[in-house]
Amino acid sequence: MNDTKYKLVDLFCGCGGISRGFELGGRFGTQFGVEIEPHPAAAFAANIKNIHGQPAKVYTGDITLLSKNKDELWQELRAAGVSEPGEIDVLAGGPPCQGFSRNGVRKYEDPVKGLRFYDDPRNHLYKEFLDFVAETIPKIVLVENVREFLNFNGGKFSQDLLARFGELGYAVQFKKICAADFGVAQVRHRVFFVAVRDDVMKKAGMGPAFPKPSFFPAHEVFPLAPKSIYRTVRDAIGDLPPAPEGNQRTLVEYDPKSKPSELAGLLRNANGSVSNHVARKLSQKQTDRINAVGTGRMKHVETSLQTKGFYGSAYRRLSWDEPSLTITTWVYHVGSGRFAHPVENRGITMREAARLQSFDDAYIFPPLVNPTSQMIGNAVPPLLAKQFSTVFSEILDSFYRNGSNESMASKLTEKSDLISA
Repeated sequence: MNDTKYKLVDLFCGCGGISRGFELGGRFGTQFGVEIEPHPAAAFAANIKNIHGQPAKVYTGDITLLSKNKDELWQELRAAGVSEPGEIDVLAGGPPCQGFSRNGVRKYEDPVKGLRFYDDPRNHLYKEFLDFVAETIPKIVLVENVREFLNFNGGKFSQDLLARFGELGYAVQFKKICAADFGVAQVRHRVFFVAVRDDVMKKAGMGPAFPKPSFFPAHEVFPLAPKSIYRTVRDAIGDLPPAPEGNQRTLVEYDPKSKPSELAGLLRNANGSVSNHVARKLSQKQTDRINAVGTGRMKHVETSLQTKGFYGSAYRRLSWDEPSLTITTWVYHVGSGRFAHPVENRGITMREAARLQSFDDAYIFPPLVNPTSQMIGNAVPPLLAKQFSTVFSEILDSFYRNGSNESMASKLTEKSDLISA
């Protein structure tokens, strides 16, 4: 069995959902991460390891400043164990998606010019990602974003991304993916771009590839064609004990009598306890609302309990026997989505939200609800990322087995000048 560890660099890394998943696959270590927000950057540094099992190096700052200062960039990369172009095995990341989301479009307005979607600076950060590709010439690139990225502004952004990968010497494909198809107990749709450097594709005999779904909706599973049914909320959080109220630092021990599902067994902490599993107190009005809505809709409850405006899933309880809907950065607030516990009169805890995103219980989040909900909601589910790591390790194994030719990196560096032309 090949136990070579490959080098990953994670841009816009947040708390490291991609890196955690690649690490769980057993074949990758993350050398370097870039994140502008201090809380997720600190969580990344505390949890993510490089190929030697040491904490990954993280740059906490604006990626635009780093990408424009090549000397500083290479100083940071060399300190992280990446010495030259072509050495990074996988460059991954998800440029901020808020500007492409439906909510983001509504929120970004110029008081004089009105709505200016194209001018939202968050929408152009994918170009900084491409600058990194041009400078470092990684073997494989993984880009994640919301599905709306493909079509907004007439597809201008996605077409530009595809064209520039081609200019830099990469074959690229994209695919819409649902996290539930890969064992995550959450119906979360995103688009992924996979780019493979031309020389890597030639040597490996493999181009851009995606993991194959291994879980399916119940209506697609038949006795004569056995498949795994989507994992559910119960699979993800059903083994956790009742959540106490109190400090987020409180450690809660697993109930020794509970029998974890296959998913929960994968996520449990070996030390027998879990953090961030603390309930937040609701007002009586909020409690009345989640009990009135149940698994239904707020628009169907009596007027006195309705808010002036609400999301379609506001104050809804999760269903034990279904996957959750998308876990967002607002997961801490029961009025912002389907984030109420299936039976208890509370919102789900940050640990339950992390479980629904497939973070393992050994991952340490800060004892602060708001930044934790932000980083959980923004993350790529680690179990989904793990599936990509398996596909990418097969490409890299074949590439190295057939004789890597790093001289190609110098040739591609010349092409990289096109990115800034």
